[in-house]
Amino acid sequence: MIKHGPVDVIVLAAGEPRFDGGILSELERQAATGTIRVLDAMILLKDDAGKTWSLDIEDLPEEDKASLGFIETGTRGLFSSEDADTLYEGMVPGSAVVALAIEHAWAVALVNAIANSGAELALSFRVPAPVIDEAFASLSAN
Repeated sequence: MIKHGPVDVIVLAAGEPRFDGGILSELERQAATGTIRVLDAMILLKDDAGKTWSLDIEDLPEEDKASLGFIETGTRGLFSSEDADTLYEGMVPGSAVVALAIEHAWAVALVNAIANSGAELALSFRVPAPVIDEAFASLSAN
């Protein structure tokens, strides 16, 4: 029996950051339903002069920290300073990057059911959402 689902690390890059709370709301909604678990987040910024810094969740004001309560406290810190350095290298001045480690919590019960049936995973791959959209559009056109 597995205890954890697969984890995706996604990196969101914004050349002109305009974070309005929409991403946080959706992450919180999906975490609340048990679809995902947000294991860690890393927020990096680079100013117009090229100076870099990160925002640590623990250093945020209480009200902001509370809005990130859906991020697991026991798994924060999965991202390292080496991870940050790697991402800083690719950032342009005046930009921001958010890295997220997201566990697919929904998969735990399914994987355990598969294992209990005597089957095993033979192949797994991800098809990007734009490719899926194109495939469905092609089906609709026919």
